[in-house]
Amino acid sequence: MKLIPWECFDEIEAYTTCAYDDFHNIMDMSFHNENNQKVLKNRETLAKQLHTDLNHMVATFQQHTTNFKEVTYLDGGKGMYTRDDAFIGYDAMYTRDKHLWLWTFHADCCPVLLYCRDQGIVAAIHSGWKGTVGEIVKKVTQHLIQEEKCLPKHIYAYIGPSINQENFEAKDDIIDLVKQMSFDTSSFYIKKEDGAYLLNSKGLIKQQLLNLGVKEEHITVSPYCTIKDEDLFFSYRRDKSPHRNITLIQRK
Repeated sequence: MKLIPWECFDEIEAYTTCAYDDFHNIMDMSFHNENNQKVLKNRETLAKQLHTDLNHMVATFQQHTTNFKEVTYLDGGKGMYTRDDAFIGYDAMYTRDKHLWLWTFHADCCPVLLYCRDQGIVAAIHSGWKGTVGEIVKKVTQHLIQEEKCLPKHIYAYIGPSINQENFEAKDDIIDLVKQMSFDTSSFYIKKEDGAYLLNSKGLIKQQLLNLGVKEEHITVSPYCTIKDEDLFFSYRRDKSPHRNITLIQRK
């Protein structure tokens, strides 16, 4: 299975899965009421490649919310074999526990990983446009700072493969919500001649982190675009794909 790593520190491990293997087999990772046995086999293949098993991984049933929760080693396996026991309605997780892989599903939405090095906390966040305008990354990071005593100067972030600005066309309904965010967002969208806009969702997420004191040099923004890089990623906007990539992280 092809994996794109986030190379941060030796004490963590993080990757994004690619849409196809070396033989161009579809490597879908999300249950969607068809081919679930194939998805389960793909997940088991990934776990084996990472020298672990599905009982040391956890996934939520994402619903484009700004809800998040702390998970522990005891939650390993939830959402892995079936969607029925996944945590419903949470789009982010964090943990202090080692050897527990946190998953976030995405096609064009943005996966965001956090590593709070001083407290030994990792987080996985799903930030689609609804999560972005709802500032889920801000909410999770602020919680880690205020409640888990993470110092911003020790927080590292990865804004993963997702739709880039040149391909993210948005209408007034989305841009009106962007304008209502808690900071000046005017530099993150460009109006086109036809009245639509091009939206920089990765930039909006990065700004949420900067506003909380995370250092710019500690923020890695993936250059990959899920629309453009069709040989690497599934994309709902491009081809209405029901398939999903995952971005995942663990403490070693």
